Amino acid sequence: MGVSDKSYKMLIDGKWVESGSGATVEVLDPSKGRPIERVPSATIDDVRSAIDAAKSSFNSGVWSRAPPAERANALLRVASLLEADAQHFADLETLNAGKTIKQTTTYDLPYTVDNIRYIAGMARRLDGDAMAEYVPGGTSAIRREPIGVVGVITPWNYPLMMVVWRAFPALATGNSVVIKPASYTPLTTIRLGSLLLKSGIPDGVFNIVTGPGSLVGEELAKNNGVDMIAFTGSTEVGARLSELASPTTKKVSLELGGKAPFIVLADADLEASAQGAVVGGLVNNGQDCANSTRYYVEGSVLEKFQKALVEKLQSVKVGDPLDPSSDMGPLISAQHRERVLGFIKKGQEEGGSLVMGGRTPKIAGHEGGFFLEPTLIYTENHDSTIIKDEIFGPVFSVFKISSLDEAIQRGNDVIYGLGASVWTKDITKAMKAVRDLRFGTVWVNDHVPVPSEMPWAGYKQSGHGASLSRFSLDEYTYIKHVYFDLTGAVRKSWHYSVFGQKD
Repeated sequence: MGVSDKSYKMLIDGKWVESGSGATVEVLDPSKGRPIERVPSATIDDVRSAIDAAKSSFNSGVWSRAPPAERANALLRVASLLEADAQHFADLETLNAGKTIKQTTTYDLPYTVDNIRYIAGMARRLDGDAMAEYVPGGTSAIRREPIGVVGVITPWNYPLMMVVWRAFPALATGNSVVIKPASYTPLTTIRLGSLLLKSGIPDGVFNIVTGPGSLVGEELAKNNGVDMIAFTGSTEVGARLSELASPTTKKVSLELGGKAPFIVLADADLEASAQGAVVGGLVNNGQDCANSTRYYVEGSVLEKFQKALVEKLQSVKVGDPLDPSSDMGPLISAQHRERVLGFIKKGQEEGGSLVMGGRTPKIAGHEGGFFLEPTLIYTENHDSTIIKDEIFGPVFSVFKISSLDEAIQRGNDVIYGLGASVWTKDITKAMKAVRDLRFGTVWVNDHVPVPSEMPWAGYKQSGHGASLSRFSLDEYTYIKHVYFDLTGAVRKSWHYSVFGQKD
């Protein structure tokens, strides 16, 4: 069954359903601040029905025990269906999330298709360790087996991509899943569900439940029928889900907040670093856990770097996200824009100087949209809120440093550890930064790229567990030790330690 543009429902056990209460919630276009659709607001019984369907499908073995090639081929069919409908998905993602159409068409969709194809390929080479004899007379081996029902909770900044990052490794390894998309941005997740049904994935293996996190997400975390939670979002919510999940001791995989340092040393290519700073800071309208927000610049080049950065930021076109010439669209909501504006105000109150931006532009035809100009603040207060806390908006905080050692020390001086970059022509300095920066990804002379083959994982309060790469599939499996006796003996040489006497 497909989902029409005007029919967005929940997917439970292979069927499109409304909420048991009939309640719905509005979905907005953030570029206009107007409703574009309504989706069901689930009840507790709806969530439990989805969990039961996932558990039943897992226990049946129709997917969990299917040959890896069968699961891989089904995911490959999803990739092909998504690729064929890429423009429709890109338009919908732009409309619902406020991303620019050039980002969704040239990056989000092609990259997501590639992610699926990589994950599908890896499903066929999920290896245990080689069989070997570790004790006399016996052979040991390792099996990897699916965990069971995985509750997947995705964020609003990459609605489609994060379903793939979090749910598809679970599917590839034989798990069944219940997806709770972000309330702001459920539309492409629901459309993706129709593609999974078309691909032949069995009923109950992939379920979608829409509604508030306080109900749907918390029930997934607490319910004993869910064996694992995979969450991408804020550190605060991740901590709450971990707390709720602890009584059932279910596995929790978390990809949380970030506060990426962007280190510019005196020998760096300043034109390249300023260009990289704009892209790193404005990717996804500045709403990216990897976006560069703290710019540590060596004093001798600070003025030149900041001048180049301002010139480039002044040429950024903020506008209609469906206009291919727009560089930046709106923030996700009025509430979130107020939060970011609060950071800008706080940064100045704590000693920072507003260099540019901080205004909310009015875009013709989009007067109700949640737009914000790129904003640059220079500060010498390293304890400032804009240095320490995740802003999740287009706010650039520039801080002067005297050496690489200082930059590393200050770069590490946050609770987060997701992404970082260093800009230098000196290989020795680059290698030192790579070694000493406590972040899951460190880029040298670039910021943002993460190929499907490489892991995206955090240190510290940026979470634990990996997305992408072969390591992401490991996340969704148990390891089982299997032992084979080779002797055929009734009484083994070690039995006397428990029963009888030594021969």
